[in-house]
Amino acid sequence: MRTAVARRTAPFALAVAAVTAAGAGMTGTALADAPPGAWTATEITGLTAPALYGVTAPDRAHAWAVGTQSSSSAPLILSYRHGAWTQQAAPAGTAPELVDVASGGPSNVWAVGQGGGDATAKSLHWNGRAWKAVAYPLPLAMAVSVDSRGKAWSIGSNTDGSGAAVFRRTGGAWTDKGFALPDRGVVDALAARTPKDVWVGGATSSSADGLWHYDGTSWTQMDIPGNWPQWVLQIVALSPKDVWFYTIPQDPLFSGPDLVHWDGTAFTVTKTPSPSAKVGTYAQDVGFLGDIASDGRGGIWLQDSRTAYYRHFDGTAWTDVPRPANDLGGWPQVYDLAQVGRTQSVWGVGPGAGDRLLIDRFH
Repeated sequence: MRTAVARRTAPFALAVAAVTAAGAGMTGTALADAPPGAWTATEITGLTAPALYGVTAPDRAHAWAVGTQSSSSAPLILSYRHGAWTQQAAPAGTAPELVDVASGGPSNVWAVGQGGGDATAKSLHWNGRAWKAVAYPLPLAMAVSVDSRGKAWSIGSNTDGSGAAVFRRTGGAWTDKGFALPDRGVVDALAARTPKDVWVGGATSSSADGLWHYDGTSWTQMDIPGNWPQWVLQIVALSPKDVWFYTIPQDPLFSGPDLVHWDGTAFTVTKTPSPSAKVGTYAQDVGFLGDIASDGRGGIWLQDSRTAYYRHFDGTAWTDVPRPANDLGGWPQVYDLAQVGRTQSVWGVGPGAGDRLLIDRFH
């Protein structure tokens, strides 16, 4: 799942940077053939200062995107059915910034939110007919995922980032699964493939990588090869031997994000194609670094929110695929990508401009 809203403001020194990446990742990068298909964009109007932070699509006929509107004062839920996006009403008291969404099918969708004080609903469930507010055990919901048995998992913490915990929805309640940070840090990414195969990502304040795996019994901190600790931003878990991670090495010159793959035995690290441009204060908006999603055929899509291209990685080489043209004078950031079911189609969402919002799709 993606890195969103409050997760964009990390509470420790390792996240503070405003540097220049001098040509990182592009030298000698081979380009593969583009995958069949094209990216198109759907424009949605009639909203006020909208932004989408999460998207999920259990199949071709259904998708949900969540975020905020009205200058982050009201939640935003969009539903895709019959080839069109429409707005859905959120339950009263819903947190104004919905930061993540996941689904186990068209009648089992979960969203989590932030902001609005302790009394607001921090988690929501769609049962195929309506959204229902669900009490959340901690003030700050960070991410949500749905496992193979249709049970929701979520990361939460206190508002100061302390007390991070991982929960599973069991017996009508959020159950603590015994995760504990070894030191001060932030946990921001979650992928629950099965009840015995769960990945959690983030960053620690020590030299350790921010990656943990749950086997159904206990948590193990994983070590990604490299000279610097990795901040894990995004996780795509396809099988026990096929897991992808979008990470930031915490080196002082900011060499740029990495794409990391787990084959069930070892990690492989690939530098992403980063433009030769000033990165800026990325610590205040980690969503600026974009997201990854499976392409449905063994590769990965990446949108780094800094270029007019979607990046495609086939396991060996990168391809630049143009983003859809628009008249906004630039390309909106992309905060979340989601594979459509088990197909080769992908949705992409991010913030809008004025009363307009663009939702990208590859198919």
